[in-house]
Amino acid sequence: MKKKSICLLPEAASLGGPRTFQRNLITWAAGNPEIDIHFDANREDIDAFLVIGAPKKYFKRLLDACRHGIPVVHRLNGMNWIHRQRPESLKYSLHSEAANLAIAAYRRFVCSKIVYQSLFCEERWNRVYGKVNKPTAVIFNGTDVQRFCPGEKAPDFTGRIDFLLAEGSFRYGMDFGLDVAAELALGLSRRFPQPVCMHVAGKTDPASEARIQERLKESGGMVSAVFEGVLPREQLISLERNAAFFFSSEINAACPNAVIEAMACGAPIIGFDTGALKDVTGNAGIIVPYGADPWKLQPPRTAALTDAAEKIVRENESYRRAARTRAESVFPVEKMAEAYVEFCLS
Repeated sequence: MKKKSICLLPEAASLGGPRTFQRNLITWAAGNPEIDIHFDANREDIDAFLVIGAPKKYFKRLLDACRHGIPVVHRLNGMNWIHRQRPESLKYSLHSEAANLAIAAYRRFVCSKIVYQSLFCEERWNRVYGKVNKPTAVIFNGTDVQRFCPGEKAPDFTGRIDFLLAEGSFRYGMDFGLDVAAELALGLSRRFPQPVCMHVAGKTDPASEARIQERLKESGGMVSAVFEGVLPREQLISLERNAAFFFSSEINAACPNAVIEAMACGAPIIGFDTGALKDVTGNAGIIVPYGADPWKLQPPRTAALTDAAEKIVRENESYRRAARTRAESVFPVEKMAEAYVEFCLS
């Protein structure tokens, strides 16, 4: 029997969600005798295209596919917005706005179906760029819950409380979350006798690192920050397994992969109730009100966040069980992949 062929476009090169998503789909398909998922847009046996962003290179190919009745499915994340509140440069701001417009054009004029990563994501696109009369679906991201799993021993926080935040990059305005994490760490240190260490996994810039280290000096050495940089997957998993909790620092995230992976490793989640975070987290952590306007990146109220962190540290075992259970039941990569394949080929 001929395998069904799904072409992913474009092949994601940068760190972060799209690359993880594509890798997960291809790995899953490698063990499925009925599905072939690949990046070769020139093949003649393609049954559907699954597109991320707005790739100029494949514009004509995808229009031709639509004319011939081949489904072109657009996978939509959130849209660029932080540059409007924390502009890095005119060039970066123009690039971000152009990307939004290009993706919106693909959504309306090129694709034949749309997958939103969360209900929040769908509502946001509909509100900003209007609804489109096309088949749509909401499909959460997923992860390999066999690889991302708790360690053999539960972590011990009697000597030090470690927590983690992770993104592909904390640059281009995303460093906002580092300052919130520093305030969280300082607040937590006032409630426990042991030291507190915040681990930051992802790209950072030297200025942000220096600013955070300077801010933490007031603790007299009781609070530290380790900027881990971009880590190999297994080292990141080790950090997730040994963290008292995972702080989701991204504001208005559509469906954060890092949160799902952390839950699978047993790390409870804390963060602010913006974007899809509360829907993703469920009972696997504590999500608190932002306390201001997140779209303007106004300073949030960190007291409630510190309260959440304290509760999770004190009740860590039960929250770890809840995190792992939710990841296994809601976010296995098989569940995500099957939903995408069914929608692409239906």
